[in-house]
Amino acid sequence: MKNRDGSINPGWKVTAEMVEELGPAGMSSDESELDENTKKTTYRIKRRLWRARVCKDRLIVIDSDRNITNAHGGTRPGKPPRERIRAPTSTISKRAPKVGCPENYYSREWVSNLGSDRVVRALKWEGKKDLGGVQVG
Repeated sequence: MKNRDGSINPGWKVTAEMVEELGPAGMSSDESELDENTKKTTYRIKRRLWRARVCKDRLIVIDSDRNITNAHGGTRPGKPPRERIRAPTSTISKRAPKVGCPENYYSREWVSNLGSDRVVRALKWEGKKDLGGVQVG
């Protein structure tokens, strides 16, 4: 979250807060499949229809900015990260949505398809939260 000069980057700060608010229930799950040709396991990310595009895009930025090298430019010790595939045709997650997030964390399309006002109120959403912007690199 810190810039090179030691100051706090507001975009990354609000992103970290978004991840905390979403919690584990707001994160994508995946299902593994073994490629018969390469014998390599890949993980297909399940789609979370309730989560707004702005949250999904921010989580993709986090994934793309992960540090994959050590201080000397070599690979980091330990197991390599999973190869995760994000596709529009991926399976839809059956897990329930996270309750109590800011209103703009929920997809407007998904909310409009809920049908009943009672179900929408059960989300117990808070006011909208400005997610600002994040600079990668």
